[in-house]
Amino acid sequence: MDDPFLLPPFIEYFATFLWGLTGALLAARRGYAILGILSLAIVSATGGGLLRDGLFLQAGPPVLVRSPIYLYLSTSAGAVVMLFGRRVQQLPRFDAIVGVVDALGLGAYAVVGMDRAMASGLSAPGVVVVGMANAVGGGVLRDVLTLREPNLFRPGTLEESAAFIGCLTFLAATQWLSLDKFPAAWATIALVFLIRVAAIRYQIQSKPLRDFEEFWKQADGLPRPPDRRRSD
Repeated sequence: MDDPFLLPPFIEYFATFLWGLTGALLAARRGYAILGILSLAIVSATGGGLLRDGLFLQAGPPVLVRSPIYLYLSTSAGAVVMLFGRRVQQLPRFDAIVGVVDALGLGAYAVVGMDRAMASGLSAPGVVVVGMANAVGGGVLRDVLTLREPNLFRPGTLEESAAFIGCLTFLAATQWLSLDKFPAAWATIALVFLIRVAAIRYQIQSKPLRDFEEFWKQADGLPRPPDRRRSD
């Protein structure tokens, strides 16, 4: 079997810590207790891997419980938020740092998920699904647990679109063009990074369908039945 594509540890660990930090900050802003802050940090940092290993590939215990470093990093992120509070998000260029690492991790985790899916013999659509789950699954689980509409469904700065383009690029390069997966992986990571950073820098956003604009401001976005009551 081919050697798996592995991220440099500094990228993987830094991305894990920062994703945990964003989850912990959201929990703190929501007024969650200590356990809630730590739980949301863990879910945000490792949710993609949990979905990949536990739901889609069913390849034994998820990496979260196989390697304690991910648990250490995500709980450390939660502890940082609890100890230092607002000072964390007031660090110089904190949002810019999170944005850059998020853009780097987005493509990287999409590639890692797809590589594992290919090794498991999944079909092309299945490979893309696993890649997307690995890239954005943590954010989706975080939003579901906090009763928010997942960013995956809402207009925004092309996070999910960038990951999807990256998945298609890696699939085409390795499966259809028969390129070596290691240069294809790094090219995909670079492409996703550039798309995401450009979208943030220039505020390029996806848009909802204009034909349904009349429903956007309704609570659930569903059409209302006509009022059949008769007036006297």
